[in-house]
Amino acid sequence: MKNKILLSFLALSLIFAPAVAVEEMESIISVEASKTSEIAPDTATLRFYVENSGVNLSDLKEKNDKTVNTAINAIKAKLKPDESIKTIAFSVNNIYSYKDKIRIFQKYEVKNGFEVKLKDLSKISEIIDIAMNNGIKNIGQLSFSVADGEKACNDAMAEAIKIAKNRAQYLSQSSGNQLLKVKSINPYCSLNNNVVPRYYSNAMLSKAQDSSEGAATVDVIEPGTINIRAGVNMTYYLK
Repeated sequence: MKNKILLSFLALSLIFAPAVAVEEMESIISVEASKTSEIAPDTATLRFYVENSGVNLSDLKEKNDKTVNTAINAIKAKLKPDESIKTIAFSVNNIYSYKDKIRIFQKYEVKNGFEVKLKDLSKISEIIDIAMNNGIKNIGQLSFSVADGEKACNDAMAEAIKIAKNRAQYLSQSSGNQLLKVKSINPYCSLNNNVVPRYYSNAMLSKAQDSSEGAATVDVIEPGTINIRAGVNMTYYLK
């Protein structure tokens, strides 16, 4: 029985040995190429927060809800059908102090947050003004993005593939070889959707509210561009 197993193993080794040898002797060429580009963002995301503290939890929640609802309703009136607003945060924290290793309750901190997505980037300053003038004192992160990021990456990767193919053709001809079919292709893409986060502090709010018009105003905000970096590593057979 052992002899039969040994013979079977030897037979299989003879069958696969030539294939391995052919693979080792294949002529190939590997090239890498990248493509960087910038595109204009088409979506802005703004986050707003309301936070109050005190000892009466019911009053705090009522105060926050009133501020948030007033601001949301005012902002909704300015939104288009393809723009949105949603709640992103609600939390209640108990604040304690310690004396002689004994925990003593001090107050509650209640925080509400909501997010606005805009397609009309020219309205960013207006929406921030509306929020501030309706009691929002914490304007968080403002980010810009591309809604169809996959298409943007696909376009950039296609350009990188063209560069890699031209490079492979040039190198193969220079070395006296002929480029055949692709053996492998490994693309990648990095899309910087969060261009320049901006944070609006209470100091900025106070300065804006001291404007001559008597209402908080924010200067026009420029969205900048989205950075895309795509690349590919390709391997070709040579003849």
